[in-house]
Amino acid sequence: MTDDLRSFQRAFFRALRDRPLDVTDPKDALLYEPLHDPIEDPVVRLHNTIDFSAEESVQIVAGFRGTGKTTEFSRLERRLWKSDYLVVRVDLDEYLDLHSPVHVTDFLLVLSGAISDRLADERLLGQEGPPSFWERAARLLGGSLEVSDVSASAGPVGLKVGIKVDRTVREKVRTALSGQLPRLVHEVRTHHEEILAQLRAKWGEDARLVVIVDSLEHIRGHMGRSTEVFRSMQELLFGHARHLQLPGTHMVLSVPASLALQADNLAAQFVNGAVQSWSSCRVLQREGGPDPVTIERLVHLVERRGDWRRLLPEREHLERLCLASGGYLRDLLNMLVEAIHLAGAGVPPEDRVERVLAVQSRAYQPLYADEIEVLQKIAERRSLAGVTIEERDYVVRFLDSHMVLCYLDDDFWYDVHPLVRERVLQA
Repeated sequence: MTDDLRSFQRAFFRALRDRPLDVTDPKDALLYEPLHDPIEDPVVRLHNTIDFSAEESVQIVAGFRGTGKTTEFSRLERRLWKSDYLVVRVDLDEYLDLHSPVHVTDFLLVLSGAISDRLADERLLGQEGPPSFWERAARLLGGSLEVSDVSASAGPVGLKVGIKVDRTVREKVRTALSGQLPRLVHEVRTHHEEILAQLRAKWGEDARLVVIVDSLEHIRGHMGRSTEVFRSMQELLFGHARHLQLPGTHMVLSVPASLALQADNLAAQFVNGAVQSWSSCRVLQREGGPDPVTIERLVHLVERRGDWRRLLPEREHLERLCLASGGYLRDLLNMLVEAIHLAGAGVPPEDRVERVLAVQSRAYQPLYADEIEVLQKIAERRSLAGVTIEERDYVVRFLDSHMVLCYLDDDFWYDVHPLVRERVLQA
């Protein structure tokens, strides 16, 4: 292998790394390729809804993990700052155990604590902010937690760490606050109103705050707990919506894609509520043929990252990978990474696509008889119309794992991932 090929592989591999882009970073901005029609730009719609609403609103984004939501949220944040909004962006990956059911008390403590953490930004309050909400929460809990209950201390830092990493701490917090949800909500709202008052004192009475809550859709259970975790999300959003809305604040929350199936009911839970369902890139038309416009956009996305022609001999080979990804960006990037490995191993260019597809298909195996039966119904109709209520949990799991993909043209439709579709239909 020549040094030149090695250097190319290294640079292309790093550019393909599966991570959200921060479009405020000039290097990341060079990698960004819009995959939506300009008239359907989801960030413009989010921004407009905030701008057109009164003093508060809640927008729910139901979308697939790995389809670029966090990148688009960075675009939204940039637009909002330029429009003179004050913005707090929270990544719940830093605060919640993403493999356990989420309880309203956990969520409220974490949401308010995370907002407190972000206020140190000089564009917000810097060091002038009120005491951290973690301190307020520790006082609220009183002597309910002992020093031994948390990894650091029973104070604010220990509470923050304990909620994320220690199931025992979460259970003790829930027990301590059992029957005290109204009091917790009051503390959350009072603290938030103090924050708004200080922001307006610093930046003027017209100061407007937007809170973007990312990664809630990352919550999922291991093994047999996925249904339990999903139902905890339903309880949080449908049972406690009125407790989640912050006064005088616009909120944007990401949630699991499967909640798009209940979009109208979900929007109705909030004052000035709206739900956007962000679909996969529509690489296929509903009748089955490729969508040339979307394929072109994906080719441009890859070209921004490196010269794919050094891995694949013809454009048609790259287009095959785009189609095989089903429009799921993570799969496309992973397949290109596999092509890099195969090139380094000396696999001839003309053989790489088949090898790449074989490797990526393993991610969607094994399939069991009951799963195949439900997938066949979806594949035959490109719809959920044939799925029964008793099979709904399958759909939730398939959407979460990208085994079933959601697309949008005039309305939403569904299909089985291309890497398993033919296998399902032939079973």
